[in-house]
Amino acid sequence: MTPLDHLPHDVVVEIAGRVAATSPRPMDDIASARASCRAMHAACTEGFVGRRVEPEREAAMKWNERERYRAVVEHLAAAGNPEACSLAGLAIVFAADGQCDAGPAGVQCLARAAEAGHKAAAYVLGVLRYDAGDEEDAVMYIRQVEGKDSTAGSDVDGNAAGNTNTECVRCQAQAEAAVREVTWNVTTLPSPAPVSLPKEGTRCTAAGCGVPQGWSSYAIFCSEACRIRHEHAQFSALVSLPDSDH
Repeated sequence: MTPLDHLPHDVVVEIAGRVAATSPRPMDDIASARASCRAMHAACTEGFVGRRVEPEREAAMKWNERERYRAVVEHLAAAGNPEACSLAGLAIVFAADGQCDAGPAGVQCLARAAEAGHKAAAYVLGVLRYDAGDEEDAVMYIRQVEGKDSTAGSDVDGNAAGNTNTECVRCQAQAEAAVREVTWNVTTLPSPAPVSLPKEGTRCTAAGCGVPQGWSSYAIFCSEACRIRHEHAQFSALVSLPDSDH
């Protein structure tokens, strides 16, 4: 027996979790820890440990051992790791055998990441749900990205002056980079999807709606509907959105 075998299980799990969260090569170190003693072996099987791993720390594996890295991401996603859930969802949606697929499997992975607070996953879900014609869910996810106070306040005409896209701009860049990461080695990708134009009667005519503020990339929108339309158009122009049934 080792000294760890005398510690409470929860304490050993916390130790394993700290290894997972801080190690530069977490998967190798977790494997070594599992082999060290029975207490650590049991601790490393807990989902808490898998959720603490940051997949980006495995950069060498990602570029040099693609199949192993993919298996690791799937394993971590099964444990509920937010970043792994996001990557797995994006891989299903945007790079499944070279065909885009907005079906339930990929959406569920992204939803698990969003539920754990992963804003970039919530951003992609917002755009996908809008593309599928579900504006209510789309707005809900974009609200999560911008925060609960993103619609607070009104201008002199009663419009929601707080409908900014500050966080959306940041998450859009993160999501685009993640999509490029999961699709870089897919040999055949669909052509970029055409950007859907606003439906007749919904085109915004409010002065200043969506106009960048100064030198920034951020804007204020007169309504949440205008904000989600803008984000859908922006992201659609960057990546190929899956075909939807709307």
